[in-house]
Amino acid sequence: MRRKMCSFVLALFLIASSFTLAAQAGSKPVTLTFWAGSAFYNAEEAKKPQSDWAITKIIQDFEAQNPGVKVDMTPIEVSAETIAKFKAAAIAKNGPDVIELWTGSYLFPLKDILLPLNSYMPAADRKDIAGWDAVTYNFQPNGNILAYPIGNNYAGLVYNKAIVKSAGMDWDKNPPKTTEDFRAALKKIKAATGVVPFGFDASKARIMHYATIYWWVEESGYERLVADSNGAASFTDDKGFLNFLAYMQSLYSDGLTNVDAATSVDYAAKFSNGQYAVTVGGVNNAKAFEAALGADKFGYLPFPSMSAKPKVNASIIGGPGNCLAIGNYTKNRDWAVKFVSFLCSKPAFIKLTKSVTTFPLRNDVTLDELGWGGDPFRQKIFALSKNATFWIDNSIPDYVYNEMTKFFANIVSGKLSPQDFAKQMDQLVKDHQ
Repeated sequence: MRRKMCSFVLALFLIASSFTLAAQAGSKPVTLTFWAGSAFYNAEEAKKPQSDWAITKIIQDFEAQNPGVKVDMTPIEVSAETIAKFKAAAIAKNGPDVIELWTGSYLFPLKDILLPLNSYMPAADRKDIAGWDAVTYNFQPNGNILAYPIGNNYAGLVYNKAIVKSAGMDWDKNPPKTTEDFRAALKKIKAATGVVPFGFDASKARIMHYATIYWWVEESGYERLVADSNGAASFTDDKGFLNFLAYMQSLYSDGLTNVDAATSVDYAAKFSNGQYAVTVGGVNNAKAFEAALGADKFGYLPFPSMSAKPKVNASIIGGPGNCLAIGNYTKNRDWAVKFVSFLCSKPAFIKLTKSVTTFPLRNDVTLDELGWGGDPFRQKIFALSKNATFWIDNSIPDYVYNEMTKFFANIVSGKLSPQDFAKQMDQLVKDHQ
């Protein structure tokens, strides 16, 4: 009798358990589709089996905590082509439930196919996660929140301390304060060492994206950038825009950059093996630079100031350039929001950040918790991030920034004057109105 009673109780338990699982995942199993970009895996992880990626293990944790829910992840490269593909899939209502996108001006045009999250997200997420302005429509304080901010990266000018020291300078103690100080320092490096003072790939425009475009917003301010881009003002009389481009062109003509700056595609390798004294770098590639040069030889240079009366005064550029959005066509809204919230939770964030090497976006995560408490470079970046300016390319229309990227190499090499390019930009804006 006792055995039968135990069997009966066990049967009831199994039935109850099955109902619990069904209740957790709904009346039938749920599959969430997830297009994951570079905020969730990097080049080093991409060389490994996907089963070994940190994000794969985080997804497995989510699935284990939510029986009946599966996540189908597809690695992507966030790009204009990917966004176009997403838009087409969204219109057909067969796009991914969750997708990684860029923030700001890249995100806002997609508002009609994204789920506003204001009424869905947990209140704790609003409190503990930073960067919501980058994903709030048109940066409006009370606007629709279109995504969760992720991919917190910072960038600027990095340098080889040994080369700078060989030229008789110590930039830790006495960095160049102005762009003319910087020019003079580059000349010292060239004369004393013969090393290329300032090396970069203008063809990819990363030097502009990660660093030198700062000099435009410093002098002109964000309001002027937006006004130029929507036709309310003109690029041709924007002194900050013209001065920034003329300065980069003058460094090239003075022989202070690599002669192949317009066509080069290997700046990182050349900086890593000591061929360049200064280049551009971010938190995402700092680890590789440190490994190549040694932590004692790798330094970060806060932006020298170009303007005597800056409208923006920052030491570094960056912030949450990527985000996680949910398609408004999804049939699993609550589960999609729960999944995104889980990916941005403190435990998942720490596990992912240690692997992908972005930077703390949560207000409740410390460098010590990431294992970076004893890292001088990241300590410096963490301090400088308190005085950061937001990504310029995420602040203006993509077609404006794409045009700058396309022609930046020609400007640097002197094939196109800043004045002529400014006229070209004004015409571009006019054509888009």
